[in-house]
Amino acid sequence: DHDFLGQFGSYGRELGQMIWPTSITLDADDNAYVADESLQRITKFDRDGNAISMWGEQGSGEGQFDQPSGLLVQGNTILVVDSRNNRVQRYTLDGEFISQWGSPGTGDGEFNLPWGLGEDSSGNVYIADWRNDRIQKFTSEGQHLETYGESGRAEGQFDRPADVAVDKEGNIYVADWGNQRLQVFDSKWNFLDTQRGA
Repeated sequence: DHDFLGQFGSYGRELGQMIWPTSITLDADDNAYVADESLQRITKFDRDGNAISMWGEQGSGEGQFDQPSGLLVQGNTILVVDSRNNRVQRYTLDGEFISQWGSPGTGDGEFNLPWGLGEDSSGNVYIADWRNDRIQKFTSEGQHLETYGESGRAEGQFDRPADVAVDKEGNIYVADWGNQRLQVFDSKWNFLDTQRGA
């Protein structure tokens, strides 16, 4: 019924504040993690909206970000799409750096401003490779499995895909941002449907 339940956070730079939040995800305990592309950090909140911790700073080293965007909790870790660094970083849920994968480019496993991400029931990770106009699929450890898509407006083509999600049947949903539509595919990338906003 769209009843307002509450809010958390405010404008600013202190713990629990935000300037340009880009993504949010929850862990199994309903803690919320928010990426902020202006403050170059991830902030962790408890289920009541109280800020617990934050991590990150501007840069290209381990534990640093340049426009963090998509977030995905996998077990006791969290993946962060580090968009302008063209990589994905993995952390513990307390913000300790574990690993990273990806590099700039147009080849398999390379990115050009990646943004959103999702996972299937097997834990494989799908990345919306925004400027390359494609979706890439990886194992949970970052091994490239497949690439799908190309620039265009036809079925199966993309114009700056911004996010991707996979349902329990394996159907893949792509937010085709530049084409102002949602495209739906089965697990083999056969086109199923498209929806446009009115």
